[in-house]
Amino acid sequence: MPPELAWLLGERLAELVKRKVSWMFILSSGGTVTTEHPWRLITHEGVAATSTDDQHLFGLNTAFDASAGVLSATKGKQITGARVTDGSSDLILDFEGDVRLEFLTLSSGYEGWRATYRDTDLICLGGGVLHRNAKKG
Repeated sequence: MPPELAWLLGERLAELVKRKVSWMFILSSGGTVTTEHPWRLITHEGVAATSTDDQHLFGLNTAFDASAGVLSATKGKQITGARVTDGSSDLILDFEGDVRLEFLTLSSGYEGWRATYRDTDLICLGGGVLHRNAKKG
């Protein structure tokens, strides 16, 4: 795990905000993981929600709410692991109870995800290159 992700351990997901083209996962400390790329939630039952599922009917009476699915599955659960895959730098967050969030890097040119805590960003640049950005105060 990159040292810039150590702050994630013990965190809980507090809020999930969908913007026009991005998703912001807000954690209990106020730190965030933001992405414009697909993400998915996996539980012991399999893929439970994805960013691309949001607001689709899937034959239901009401549209599927991906945010509600994520918040329900992670409610009260701490992050127990954070890792970045070799090659693509997908970000994987493991939660208690066999639940995980995967932030997928699907571009060789565009930023995949950004983890922000206090004055530091860890950014997955296009192609899966990690870049640390310390903000100047």
